[in-house]
Amino acid sequence: MKKQLSFLLAALMLTATLASCGGDEGTTAETGAVDAATTDAVVETEPVTTEEVTTVPVETEPPMVEVFTPVYEEFFDGEASNWKNNAQIKAFKLENGCITGICTGGDPSFCNKNDFDLDCSTINAIKIRYLNCTPSDAFQLFFTTDTISAYNESASFKDYAEFCYSEETATDEWNELTIYTDTCADWAGTLKDVRIDIANGEGAFYVDSIGFYTVTLEPAQ
Repeated sequence: MKKQLSFLLAALMLTATLASCGGDEGTTAETGAVDAATTDAVVETEPVTTEEVTTVPVETEPPMVEVFTPVYEEFFDGEASNWKNNAQIKAFKLENGCITGICTGGDPSFCNKNDFDLDCSTINAIKIRYLNCTPSDAFQLFFTTDTISAYNESASFKDYAEFCYSEETATDEWNELTIYTDTCADWAGTLKDVRIDIANGEGAFYVDSIGFYTVTLEPAQ
């Protein structure tokens, strides 16, 4: 009886051992199938390609600059000029490449001797370069045309000197005024006369140049 029980126990242990070995083989087979699927997926993946990006340079236009073409200009480097004393100026003369004088009152001015007879439509700007030794920074230019026979406020341009003399400050810097004629509606027809009120105070002045110009915008060189 004891031998039969021993034989039966041995048989049961052998059966359990075979079952355990069978389970491990199943697991191994399943794992192998997963690994094979993963390998196939890696092999079938296509390489990623990138397109070459071409950079196109942006074309920019060159900056524009003002070009002043003279219609009439004087630099006072000769023996005569087309300007004369008008009021409240003494010692008005041409000297050392300038017209010069001494303002003696609050409304000094000088004007041209002979008519200009210039087409106003061809003149976009008026330039004057001068040294102002008065305490006043005021400046005004009056004009007449073939249709405007007398000087008046409507037919004028006002500006201000950047440099002038006073009790607080004294400078020998030259003023370079540029007056654009499109700021005055009366600038039309044929230019006849010009009167320049150089300041509103007493003192000397020196004018280096006066000119009338056609202004155009052109690309910078």
